[in-house]
Order: sequence, then C-alpha cells, then structure tokens
Amino acid sequence: MIRYYDPEDIRQADVLAVTKFGFSSLRLMDNAGTNAAREVLKNYPEALSFLIFAGPGSNGGDGFVAARFLLEKGLKVTLILSTYREKYSGDARASLDALIELKDPNCSIKCSLDLSDNEIYDETVRADCLIDALLGTGSKGAPRNEISRLIRFCNKNGAVVSFDIPSGIDPFTGNIYDPCVMADLTVTFLAAKKGMCCYPASAACGTVKTADIGISPDKALEDKPYISSFDRNDISLLLPPVKIDTHKGQKGGLLILGGSAHYRGAPLLAGLGALRSGAGLVVLALPDFMIDSASLFLPEAIFLPLRTKGEMIVPECIPEAISIWEKRCGAAVIGPGLGRNEGSGSVVSWFWNNWDKPLLADGDALYYLQIAKNRPLFRKETLITPHCGEAASILGTSPEEINSDRISSVTAMSEISETVLLKGLDTLVCTKGGNVTIIKEGSPALAVPGSGDVLSGAVGALMASGIRVCDATLIGAAAHGAAGSLLEKKYGSRGALAREIADALPYTLNH
Repeated sequence: MIRYYDPEDIRQADVLAVTKFGFSSLRLMDNAGTNAAREVLKNYPEALSFLIFAGPGSNGGDGFVAARFLLEKGLKVTLILSTYREKYSGDARASLDALIELKDPNCSIKCSLDLSDNEIYDETVRADCLIDALLGTGSKGAPRNEISRLIRFCNKNGAVVSFDIPSGIDPFTGNIYDPCVMADLTVTFLAAKKGMCCYPASAACGTVKTADIGISPDKALEDKPYISSFDRNDISLLLPPVKIDTHKGQKGGLLILGGSAHYRGAPLLAGLGALRSGAGLVVLALPDFMIDSASLFLPEAIFLPLRTKGEMIVPECIPEAISIWEKRCGAAVIGPGLGRNEGSGSVVSWFWNNWDKPLLADGDALYYLQIAKNRPLFRKETLITPHCGEAASILGTSPEEINSDRISSVTAMSEISETVLLKGLDTLVCTKGGNVTIIKEGSPALAVPGSGDVLSGAVGALMASGIRVCDATLIGAAAHGAAGSLLEKKYGSRGALAREIADALPYTLNH
C-alpha cells in the first residue's frame, strides 16, 4: 500500500525536518541522493556506467550526491548539467563542488550548452542506465529550454530512472507535459506525490520506490491528508475469513432491483457477481415480464416480480413487494438496466429516501442523481458507482473535465453519497470527508458490456455481509480489477465476457 501526498505538504515536511527535528538541508540531500543510488543499484545490479542529467535545483543536487555514491562503488559516471557550474547555488552547488573535488577518473562532467544533439545522443545510448535528476516537485508548467532538450534524449536509453518524479509530469494532477520522461523506475523522496498515482503520470513513473531521507514520513507528514493505493494483496486485510460453521444465512442477503424491456441482462449479471462474491441470498426484483427468462439464466437467485404498466415498473408496488424480503436483505443495489422513465425515477427516489440499510446506486439510477438539476440530500451508508460519463452528468460537466482531475471529481460527488466509486483506468474510491483511495488493479479486458453490473453485484454482496460500505467497495473493486487481469493473461485484452469476470471473482477474493 502506497500513500500519495500533496507535493506542497511534502515540501513543508522538508522545512519541518530542518526547523523542528534538527536536520540540515544538505544532510537531507545527502540522505536522499545516497539512498536513491542504492535503490538504482538494487534494480540494475549489472549496470557499470551511468549518465546523470542534472537540473539547476535541488533535484540536480540529489543527482550529484548519487554520483558520488556510484563512484565510490567503482562505477563510471557521466554528468550532463543543464546549465553552467557557476549558475548552481545552495546545497546543489555544495554537492557539485564536493563531486568535483573527488577528481575521480571515472567521473566526467559536461554542460549541455556546450554539446551538440549528436554528442548528447551518443552519451545517452552508451550508458547502461540513465538517471533523470532534472526537475523536482517544485517545478511548474511545461519543461523549457535546455531541460526540455535533455528530456527528449532520456527515453533513448533502455533503463531510465527518475529521481523524485519523472521530469515533465504535473505532481499535483497526474497530467503530463510535452516533453516528459518515461521512467522505468522512479525513486521518490520521503513519500510519493499525489499526481503520481493517476494516469498518464502513473505510466510515466514506472515502478515507484521511496528513498529514506532520514526522517519518517509518519512523523514529518503527521495529520496530512493522503491518497492510498489498494490492490489484490490488500484484500485479506479487510475481508474476514469464512468460519467453518458458517451457513448461507450468515453470508448476507442482497436485493437487486433493475431491468427493463431493453436491458434485461444487467440485473442478472449483477446477481451473478453477487453470488460469485459469496452472497448467501440474492433476490432479483425485476419487471414481471422478465421473470420466466431470467430464472433460466440464474436459477441460484430468488425472483421477485414487480408489477408493470406497459413496460414501466409501477412505483406504488415497491414498498409491498420488497417487504417480503426486506428483513433478510442487508443491502440493496438499484439501477442496473432500470431504464430512464418516470416510473424508474420514482423507484430510485423511494429507495434513496426510504431504504434504511446500505444502498448501492448504479447505472440508470445515477441518471436521477444529477446535482446540476435537482441535488439529492446526502445519504449515509450509500455508494454510487459512476463512470466518467455518468460522473459528468451528476456534476454538470464533461467527461474530459472529469478525467482531467479525477481526484477533485470523485471528492465533489461525496457531497451526495457517503462513498463514491469513480470507475475507469484509475478507479478511485472516496468517502465523505475527502479520503481517497486508488485501486491499483485493472485491465482493458474489463471494458466490456455488463462489467460494471458484475462489479455492483460483487460490492453489494460484500455490503450485505456486514462489511462497511467503504471497505466493501475497496475489496470488490480490487477483486474485480484483478479478475480482469486474470482474463487478460488467459485470453488477451479482447473478447472477455462479463459473466467470465464474475466467474473469476472467487479466485481473486480467496487468493
């Protein structure tokens, strides 16, 4: 599990380390550069020659410290500075001077201003490993001038390591500039930065490791908000074991309401996802005209016919219809395939205002929760699961704006629902109060019809078993993402079926 912090909080933590805990800024740089170099050697033990691109600030200083460490190991180091030596100042200048004073024959220091493109290219391809120490988290905007020029050479090497962040990413939002370093390994200092968790910056970071700078992140960043990561390895931390004497009544019952003339499969796939995730009881409340065919697809479920008028569910029938199973169902999922008509809106409104147990709203139910039109009251023990298009409708914006800052978007939607799951490449989970977690699982194989319905059923089953809504969301989303990875490994990224995602859930939940 990785914690991603706001870059400004990390910069303030550096100040705190000096003013409160007695570290000198030069000592922090020495620790950062030395431990980053150790991490580089751990990942590239066969490398004998290193090229370091050093920027004019503290990030360049970290590179100078790393160079000293590598030289002490008897390795060859070439440094290309983005400006002349006399332009460096402070700790970076002190670290550069210390490096020069070594007079190590294995060390060569050049300035890019004195080199042609061909000369820089030759150095780039000759080195076993290239270290990007050009820009740190203090940089703003797109790289310019010599920094931009050097970045374009970084990706010519087969082993690229970035110090702190890849130069050219926005450490706040996860967006990237042109040009941008595409690192194989990023060694970040003290803690990972918020922008590093989201695509496309996450792809530019490669594998992320954290280098110790001499002070514990827990101490330096105490009480600071952060974004957590969550993957299949974390599932067992939240998912309680199944006792040997457990019977189906103790596994929880889930009510799923959805379906319409044109979308008959969605609630069935949600039901399959719920059963594959361990639900002891699944009650499918469907339009009466769907019951006969639906029971053939999923005989393990119980079917509750809802009275219709034409093709529309009669809202007035809901309280009496569900009262039969309400006591045995610990949670409800509404919306899969429900359709968008006046009756559907009334059904969603009834559940939002009257269902007194955990509730998951998905699919067409989200259509009736558009803040821009008629902001619903905040509801506790509720999860909404929009993709970027549905999130855009809820917030009254565009899918492009949602994806440009997914963290802010998912936080904004927590104004109506205690927990929000924003689906997509970077699936995010947010609880009221702004606590955000990113799901580090997923695959293009999940981008198929019905995939989201399976996810809703899986999370709903976990909610019905008594697991907290937020925890159930994290478990279900990670298991669903891991199931996609299993299918991709088996078949490739094309052609998976939603029912196959559901069938993979027992494995990802139990391993």
